[in-house]
Amino acid sequence: IALPGVLLVQGPPCKEYLPGEDLNLLRFSKKYTADDPINTFPLILVVDDSRFCAAALNNWLWTCFTRSNPATDSYGIESFSQAKHWGCSGSLIIDARSKPHHAPPLIDDPAIEEQVNQLAVNGGPLQGII
Repeated sequence: IALPGVLLVQGPPCKEYLPGEDLNLLRFSKKYTADDPINTFPLILVVDDSRFCAAALNNWLWTCFTRSNPATDSYGIESFSQAKHWGCSGSLIIDARSKPHHAPPLIDDPAIEEQVNQLAVNGGPLQGII
């Protein structure tokens, strides 16, 4: 659980991106009805690492809003289209997993961090800046 009403589900890695057609997510959304208890969570996020997302609000926000496209990564329990508008009677499901077309994650390099920190010591060119 990331926040009250927000459930994190760790999904399988996204190996092939088919916008709006991920079979695992379609099966997951069709497995439940609007009467099922899972709908006590209005928002369900399918993520790569649920522990990371639940550890801090910043992690959840970053994952949710940088790894999903509302037009193609939204699914729902008992989803429907009415008058050209999409909706769902149950929980909204967002696919917030890393996709094959996403850039790789930035990894901290301790050696580089130490070099930069040395520039910030007293008398260094970055003293008082960082």
